[in-house]
Amino acid sequence: MAFEAVRGGSLFLPVQGGRLRHRSTPASSSMNKSVVLAIYLTLSAAIAGGIIYGAIRAGYPLWLALATVYLLFVFLNGSLAYMARARRLRLEGQEPPPYLMYLFFPPGAPKLRDEAPKSLRIIVGIVSALGGMFFVGCGLALFSEAEFSRITHPTLAAFICAVLAGIGVALLYVGWRLIALKKRPPHDAA
Repeated sequence: MAFEAVRGGSLFLPVQGGRLRHRSTPASSSMNKSVVLAIYLTLSAAIAGGIIYGAIRAGYPLWLALATVYLLFVFLNGSLAYMARARRLRLEGQEPPPYLMYLFFPPGAPKLRDEAPKSLRIIVGIVSALGGMFFVGCGLALFSEAEFSRITHPTLAAFICAVLAGIGVALLYVGWRLIALKKRPPHDAA
């Protein structure tokens, strides 16, 4: 009969005289974490490739296969994380959160009023500004190259060009605000 120690995770066997003799831990707990991670990622990639291949061979579009694989792995990883967290909380004597609440709203998710790090704001601002320049360029290029005398609905074509340029200007503004934002003022509780 084996007893599991709460802290170390090692197993002890009772022997004569009431003393406990240490037994070696199972092989899976002594494996290097990077080896376990590599095996997990390899199996995940193989399963994802198999699902995508099977879905495409069955005649489904690629986007549907990719979305299915993504949702499957969100569910799988969330379930594994929940099992580990629930086990840890039960060992500490606390009640684990409900499964669906943990799966869709994990505790590490940023809250509405949390401020993003400055480096992340700058990176997102640069990406947004580059996207804005792309949309403005597309809108202006379409407008300059359009032969409005040959287009059946020139007003609609001009409107489409203006919408593209407007989206670009909005993205440029968001990028500029993210890059130029110094520090958010503290929020009033009232």
